[in-house]
Amino acid sequence: MTTDQDTLLADLRGAADDLAREMARLPESATLWKPSDHDWSQHEVLTHLWIAEHFIFLPRLQAIAAHDQPRLPLVDEVAYQKEKWNPATPRADLLAAFQADRAAEIELLGALAWDKTGTHPSRGPISAGWIAQYALGHTWEHLSQMLRVRLSYVLRAAPPA
Repeated sequence: MTTDQDTLLADLRGAADDLAREMARLPESATLWKPSDHDWSQHEVLTHLWIAEHFIFLPRLQAIAAHDQPRLPLVDEVAYQKEKWNPATPRADLLAAFQADRAAEIELLGALAWDKTGTHPSRGPISAGWIAQYALGHTWEHLSQMLRVRLSYVLRAAPPA
C-alpha cells in the first residue's frame, strides 16, 4: 500500500468521524428541520450518505474484490432515497449503518489492489481506488451540506445585528 492510499484510508475514516461530530452539533429535535422546501434536512442527507455507502460503494468494492472485471450495476439513487428515507428512523441508527458500511469498505480497500477494476454501465472501467476517492469526495460534499443546514438552523433564531 502506498502512502497516498494510507492517506486516503485515513481520510475515509476521518470523514466518518467528522460526520458524527457534525451531527452532534445539531440538536436531535432539529434533525428533520430544513432551511427551505428545496433543501434536505440533516436526516435526509444522512439517509442519502448511507444509501451511497450501502447500495453503491460497498457493493461495487465487494464485486471488484470477488470477481475479475465484474459488471457494476447502475443504481437509481433518487428511487432509493424515496424508498428508504423514513423520518422515524433514529439518526443514530443511520449513522451507525453508515459507519459500519464505511468500515467494511476500508477493510476491503486495505486488502484489495486499488487498480483492480469493474465495468460501470455509463462510466466504463472504474477502479477500487477511484471508488475510494469518489466515496471520500461524496462524504465531504454532503458533510458541507449538513454544516450549511446547521448554520441555517442556528442563524434563523439569531436576532438581527
